[in-house]
Amino acid sequence: MRFLVNLLLAGAVTAAVITPPRSDTLGFTAPAPGEVKIINVTAIGSGCPVGHAYVNVDATSTIFDVAFDEYIVSAGPGTSVSDSRKNCRISINLQFPSGYQFSVIETRFTGYASLSEGQTGTCRAGYTFSGDNTQEVVFQKNILSPYEDNYNMLAGVGVESFSRCGGTTAILNVNSEIRITPISTPYRGTMTVDAFDGSIHVIFRTNWKSCR
Repeated sequence: MRFLVNLLLAGAVTAAVITPPRSDTLGFTAPAPGEVKIINVTAIGSGCPVGHAYVNVDATSTIFDVAFDEYIVSAGPGTSVSDSRKNCRISINLQFPSGYQFSVIETRFTGYASLSEGQTGTCRAGYTFSGDNTQEVVFQKNILSPYEDNYNMLAGVGVESFSRCGGTTAILNVNSEIRITPISTPYRGTMTVDAFDGSIHVIFRTNWKSCR
């Protein structure tokens, strides 16, 4: 499980690798992959209006991707504040065995940026579980001008949640946005998010609690 410990600046990634304890040393057996699955993925926001976010979940129900065709921002002559910033809330409904904890191990945003002198493009994503906003994990990539190329923001999220007693589902919310600053520049700049994808796995911890 990887935890990103710094902001991603102009494509540079600083990461730490943390290896979880082996399950066979703790005396527990992790559930088979078929027991953990993505039920559905939805998207809503100014960058992903209805009909412009295309969701695909693979046959194993553990890997997904969302493609966009209107997640685009621009700044410079002839643009407004609303043109320079867009957002998209992606909600992932997960099902897993009661008593287990899971985490999202990796997500990735990919897109394209064309930034003129003096502009900065930003891709940001905050991860929370519905009903618990206290452990939000935020990742951000800043792209400095001049820049004209594809980009990606790779995040080892490490957000964790216990299933409730008697419950076997949880919803992970990814609140994303892209923006270009400043808005008023002599030359035009654009930035997109083309796709978002990720995978899940199950982990467990030693302080198990009994349902009462």
